[in-house]
Amino acid sequence: MERLFRYVEEDRKNLDEFLIITYTKAAAAELRGKIAGELSKRVGENPGNDHLRRQMLRVYQADIKTVDAFCTALLRENTHLLAREGDRHALTPDFRVLDEPEAALLRERILRRTLEAFYDNLTPGGELLADTMGAGRDDRALASLALEVYEKLQSHAWPLEWLSASRETWEALRNGDTSFDATPYAGELLEVTRRRAAHWETLLRRSAARTEGDEKLKKGYGDKFLTAAAGMDALKRVGRWDSAAQVAEFVTFPRVTTPKGRKDDPIVVSLSQVWKNCKDGLKGLQKTLAVSGADAMEDLRGIAPAMLALLQLVSDFSE
Repeated sequence: MERLFRYVEEDRKNLDEFLIITYTKAAAAELRGKIAGELSKRVGENPGNDHLRRQMLRVYQADIKTVDAFCTALLRENTHLLAREGDRHALTPDFRVLDEPEAALLRERILRRTLEAFYDNLTPGGELLADTMGAGRDDRALASLALEVYEKLQSHAWPLEWLSASRETWEALRNGDTSFDATPYAGELLEVTRRRAAHWETLLRRSAARTEGDEKLKKGYGDKFLTAAAGMDALKRVGRWDSAAQVAEFVTFPRVTTPKGRKDDPIVVSLSQVWKNCKDGLKGLQKTLAVSGADAMEDLRGIAPAMLALLQLVSDFSE
C-alpha cells in the first residue's frame, strides 16, 4: 500500500489508473476499504492537498479485483470488438460466468456428444485409440483421458495451435518422416538423462571431497566416487539417444571398501547411502536408455494413429 501511495503522492497518479489484483472477492473489498481508510487519514493530515481529495472519489472507481473479475469486466466492455458478421454465437454484454458445478455439467454433456460423434465416424486410428488408451468395458477411460488432455491444454496460451503442432509431429511419426532423435520425446528424455547425471556427478564429487585428509576412507571410498563421477560427467554431455545408452553402460561403480571397524561411522553411513542412491538411479536410467532409437520409433509409429485420433477428439471437444 505504501508503494501505491508513493505513486499517488509523489508522481501525482490517480488511483483509478492502477490495476490491483487480489486472490478473492473478500480480499478485494477489504483492500479497497484499507486504501480508503489510509486515504482519509492522509487527507486529514493534509486537507489542502486537492489531488489527494480527488482520490476520495476515484478509490471507488479503481480496479481492485480478482483476475477473473477483471477479465470479465474487460470482456463485457469490449464484446463489440469480438462480434463477427453473421456469427449468432457472438458474446453479448449480458453474459455471465459459469460456476464450477455448471461448468462440469456442461463439459460432461459436450464430451458425451463428442464421443457419440467419435464412435459414429470411427476411423482405424479411432479404433486403435478405443482399444488401447480407452481400454475398458465402457468409454469412461477414454472420456477421462480426453478431459484430462483438454484441461492440461488450458495452461497453453494458444491451445488449438499446440494441438495443431502436435498433430504435425505425430503425422511425421506415422509417416516415418523423422528420426527418434528429432522427436520431442527423445529431446525430453535426453534432457532428463543429462540433468540426473549432472546431479549425481555433483553428489559423488562432494562426497569424495569429504574423504580428504582420511587416507583409508579416501582409498576405500573417495577414489571410487571420483571414478563414478567421471562416468557421470560423460553421460551429462550426451547429445544423441543411442550414444546415451552406450555411455551409460560404461559408467562404472567400483566396489567400495570400508575401513576396518568403521562400518557404523556416521560419515561412512552417509557415503554409503549416496553411493547406493546414485548406483540405483543409474540402473533405472539404463533400463530406459536400453530401448534403441529404432525400437522407440517403431513404437511411436505404431501408436501414432491412436494419438492423432486422440488429438482430433480433444480438438472437437474443445471446439
